[in-house]
Amino acid sequence: MNAKLKDEIMKVLSGENENGIDAASLSDEDLRTYITLMALKNERRGRKFEYAVETVRDRDNGGADETALNDVLSMYGEKGWKLKFCFTDEVGVESHSATVAGYTTGTNATINEIVLIFEREA
Repeated sequence: MNAKLKDEIMKVLSGENENGIDAASLSDEDLRTYITLMALKNERRGRKFEYAVETVRDRDNGGADETALNDVLSMYGEKGWKLKFCFTDEVGVESHSATVAGYTTGTNATINEIVLIFEREA
């Protein structure tokens, strides 16, 4: 790194060093990384985010409802939201049985909700 450039960088960093890192002791590569980190930190400072939660329930047979899931994802995406996190939440068991002439048949499926958490800059 050019010595004059490094001196100028040190002048700027000496007034902004709030985390106890001695910038003068960093290697050129570490100094570049530190500058990048500080730029990212300053870029995020003051930004506010909002969140939305949506659930999509499984079909009665226990399978995911891909159409409903796609609709929700598309709707939020068009409004500038991005999917931040998702998980499944078991809401119960769907059972059906029928008895005819002494023979019993039935189905049993675990029903889940897919919980979607969206984020966008406020």
